[in-house]
Amino acid sequence: KGYTYIGQNITDKKTIEESSQRDQLTKIYNRKKLDEVIQNEYKTSKRYGTNLSLIVLDIDFFKLVNDTHGHLIGDSVLIQFANMLEINLRQNDTVGRWGGEEFVIICPNSNNEEARHLAEKLRILIENFEFDVVKHKTASFGVTQLKEGDTINSFINRADSALYKAKETGRNK
Repeated sequence: KGYTYIGQNITDKKTIEESSQRDQLTKIYNRKKLDEVIQNEYKTSKRYGTNLSLIVLDIDFFKLVNDTHGHLIGDSVLIQFANMLEINLRQNDTVGRWGGEEFVIICPNSNNEEARHLAEKLRILIENFEFDVVKHKTASFGVTQLKEGDTINSFINRADSALYKAKETGRNK
């Protein structure tokens, strides 16, 4: 009696896969992973008729941080900002760095009102947080809910347009 075992250690492969999905600086999901999650959540929402909302946000006047204090301080602000977002979301929400100082939160099973409530909660937390060196920063938000007839692009573009409207009308909203 006996047996034969054939195995393979995939730890390194899993580590590489995980690191390819994470933003190197902030350690939250990167744009590539966000695209994948949005696509999956979009399909799920369409198939089962569930709500899906999207929040796009960015740090107001972030360029001034880098110009005044340098990129290392700017990086520190991005890291602290990402950590704040990550610890203040619901378990099924997904946050990631879209690019630069812009972030995205994908909110499955959330309607527009619930996503707006989350955005306002985050806005207040950010406004009251004391960052190292730069102290206080604010953020602007764009919120939308998936609508009938939306494509992934129209869904993202509507959230992005709402973000730019918030920025054009005074920021920190």
